[in-house]
Amino acid sequence: MTYKSTAIFLALGIFLAGVLVGCKTPPPPEPTPAPAPLPPVRKEAPVTREARPAAPPPPEIPARPVTRGILELIGKSAYETRDLQYFISSGITLEHGKGMQIDIEIYQGGEGMIKEINAQEKIIIPKDTGGILIPDTDPAIPGGPRTLKICFDDVDEHTLTFRENSADNRFYLVFREDRQYGEFTEYGNETYRVDFKGEIPYVYVKLDERTDDQPRTRELRGRYVASRENTPETTVPDSTPQPSPAPQVPANVSPSAVQSDDDELDLNTLLEL
Repeated sequence: MTYKSTAIFLALGIFLAGVLVGCKTPPPPEPTPAPAPLPPVRKEAPVTREARPAAPPPPEIPARPVTRGILELIGKSAYETRDLQYFISSGITLEHGKGMQIDIEIYQGGEGMIKEINAQEKIIIPKDTGGILIPDTDPAIPGGPRTLKICFDDVDEHTLTFRENSADNRFYLVFREDRQYGEFTEYGNETYRVDFKGEIPYVYVKLDERTDDQPRTRELRGRYVASRENTPETTVPDSTPQPSPAPQVPANVSPSAVQSDDDELDLNTLLEL
């Protein structure tokens, strides 16, 4: 080790010794004051709201097949039969063949395509579908079965006809049966093949019946003959006889002369006695 290196290490040792002697022990940390206690929090009891009872469901109105009696009852009220909502008892399907339709398409290159379209129309009326009554302009036969034209579509002309059955007075769908092709019915102004499952569809309404007694009570006070004291006096027109005018004396006769004649008459009367 050279002299210069020894001097450097010696200087570093002296410097480190001075630093260690000059450093003081740090004072202990001052105690942190305790935080002030928080005021007690008042806990309020949760407000419990009473559960409102659910509103009772509206009473279910029974379904009743349309009969002549129901129509007559409605006719006697302030309403009309077309103000009532009608429903169909079972679903039906209407099919109508529109025939072959030919359409030709010409492409850009000059080639063409002929399309033959077998157009068919199918109309489905599900069970319990609502309809309205369309007034029938055809005169009804007196005493015969009545018919109702019900429209389930937006077009008034698209109606189905239901005719009254004399056996149970219900109004059933009118159709004709073809042994080869099935059943057909008139829908609007065209004939459609009709398909339904089960019994023949009829129309029904939702109509309830109840009895509401409304008594009217009155207490009579009687009726009595009015007394004369309480009878108001009637005013009779003045019928007092007016004095007759005095007899006019002729101008040539003086009143004294008339008086003398009376005196003579009285004297003669006395002489006769």
